[in-house]
Amino acid sequence: MAFWNDKIVEPKRKFRWLLSVNGIPFYTIKKVNRPTYEVAEAEHKFINHTFYFPGRVTYNTVSFTVVDTASPDAAETLKQMLYASGYALPKDQNVSTQSMTKNASVQALGRVTIELLGGGGKNSQAPSRTSAFGAGNGASKGDLNDQGTVLEHWVLHNAWVKKIEFSELDYEGDDLTEITVELRYDYAELNQTAISPNHGTLNVDTAREPDLTYKTPFGEIPIRQD
Repeated sequence: MAFWNDKIVEPKRKFRWLLSVNGIPFYTIKKVNRPTYEVAEAEHKFINHTFYFPGRVTYNTVSFTVVDTASPDAAETLKQMLYASGYALPKDQNVSTQSMTKNASVQALGRVTIELLGGGGKNSQAPSRTSAFGAGNGASKGDLNDQGTVLEHWVLHNAWVKKIEFSELDYEGDDLTEITVELRYDYAELNQTAISPNHGTLNVDTAREPDLTYKTPFGEIPIRQD
């Protein structure tokens, strides 16, 4: 049965998500792209034929846009992250020798996660849904609210700020000022059951397992078949 004919099946929605970054309130973040990766290729030519072999995996940067709030001051927060990474303005000869390190940069940003939520939002929201919201006809609160369900959970390992770009100023514009932040990281982990989500419980129903010729428990690494 197609999913649009089955009320039980719920697709992931683009607006149900939370990005967690230390020092930045998640409600000020407007958009973020999910991690992407590329597999390099090596080619081998034989007469008039070309054959390709997979190479190294490279994860691309992740960017998010945050509203430039005055309180808390988003620009100031990002500046402090830069300083906490080891950067210092070269105002004297001693300070000018200081430079950034990966450890300090990762610590300044903290744990970075992207979570796609179910319809119920965070599991700590209040007030909870009750029978007054239509939980009759034998349906339970969990069936209706899907409270605290995380449908997709990304962890960006060793993430640090690569680029910060402030939006332009314009006398003719009424838009909110924004800041775009680009993150570099070593690798991204999807739905790792050993890592707890920030805002709910990861949905690990067996129905979400891929239909492959070999079965691997959800969240575990498949066994090589060669």
